[in-house]
Amino acid sequence: MNALKDKVIGSYYGMALGNAMGLSAKSLKPETIRQLFSSMDDFKDVSPFIGKGVKKFKMKGLYGYQAQSALVIGDSLLKNKKKADPRKISQLLLKMTTNGPEHYFGTFRHPGKGFYQSVDSLTEELSRIPEHDIADASFLSMGIPAGLLHRERPEAGLRSNIAIGLMMSRNLCEITGLALTGYLASRLLQLEHGHNSNDLNRTEIVLKDAEIFCQKVETRLRESTPNLWNSVPESEHGMLEQTIKTLREKWDIGFNELLNWVCKNASEKHGTKITNPAQGYVLALLPLCLIIVLRKYYGFDSTLTSVLNMGKEADKTGVLVGTWAGSIYGWREIPESWRSGLVNGKEIRLRGEGLFSGSFPRDAKDIYEMELGLTLKEFEVGKKYFEKGKKFSRPTPRPTLSWEDVDTDESNIPEKSDVVNWRKFEKNKSKTKKNRRKNLC
Repeated sequence: MNALKDKVIGSYYGMALGNAMGLSAKSLKPETIRQLFSSMDDFKDVSPFIGKGVKKFKMKGLYGYQAQSALVIGDSLLKNKKKADPRKISQLLLKMTTNGPEHYFGTFRHPGKGFYQSVDSLTEELSRIPEHDIADASFLSMGIPAGLLHRERPEAGLRSNIAIGLMMSRNLCEITGLALTGYLASRLLQLEHGHNSNDLNRTEIVLKDAEIFCQKVETRLRESTPNLWNSVPESEHGMLEQTIKTLREKWDIGFNELLNWVCKNASEKHGTKITNPAQGYVLALLPLCLIIVLRKYYGFDSTLTSVLNMGKEADKTGVLVGTWAGSIYGWREIPESWRSGLVNGKEIRLRGEGLFSGSFPRDAKDIYEMELGLTLKEFEVGKKYFEKGKKFSRPTPRPTLSWEDVDTDESNIPEKSDVVNWRKFEKNKSKTKKNRRKNLC
């Protein structure tokens, strides 16, 4: 396999894999992880620990909303000639929020509050101003596809990711972080893995390039969205750029001392107390993951395991480290047991190949049907672990979007328990959807 192709696939695969592994450790303290799992060195079954440290069921090996939202962006870009069309992306995101089982946000699995609120408020009107205004790292993963797709044209990736960021959030740090996440996915493709005397020098160059990229993002935002720029307090201008700069300057201090600085810096700039760098804030997560990937560990497996063992927002750190480590080490360096343990891994790999070639894979499944099926499967496997006293019912029929034909009589939809008629209904619905898929992206 072409070396660059292997790295692009490794980056996209690492994103989903890191997210899937991280979900098992989400919200847990490091000491709890050691007690329950010993180490996050594989996909973990959380079912024996529901109510004993783990609050919610997650299907072993299945990724959540962080990877799902990136897949939506990736599919949209590939189907729309590499361009980010906010209207079409909104339509697909809206569709993804429907028809899911009880306790789910449509097809999305385990979404954070910021993601839920922003996506739930999406409309087909481009004049919409998102209410999301906190740097909680809800949307960083959505920058990955454009970064990998436009790896040789970073300016194109920047434009796409600014459009995506503005669609989801009005927080300057969140938007800049989204774009930077994608840029670093492409920038780290250039690195060769292994110990050598130039490690410090290459890190210096990568971090300096990241600073310059943050400047470009904010310059573009200032020029293209002056109302947003002027509404942001001056103290928040350049926060991510300054954080990366200081990280570069402090790079050679002790590891624990560096992590303490990450917490202190994020606390001061975000205005909230942060005691663990794996807490869900842009100015904590991004520097932490850069430290883990570029400084502390070598090899895809040890790099990812190290950050997942820190717990907290492990699904988010897993996405970042999985993506960036995948860019450096490639798909072939991911342990075979991890590659085979990722649910839906074949489809993720196909889409990674699509980002390399710049065209949507001919054999790839429709993302809505694919993710709905996976969410229903997780629900069926884990429904006994959901909150007791609540009834489980078939998915609520999704509303018809403006670009679809009004051709569904909800009164004729059978109950899912009526297996024969339900299958007939699903078959007819699939035929109808084939005729309108061209409108998705």
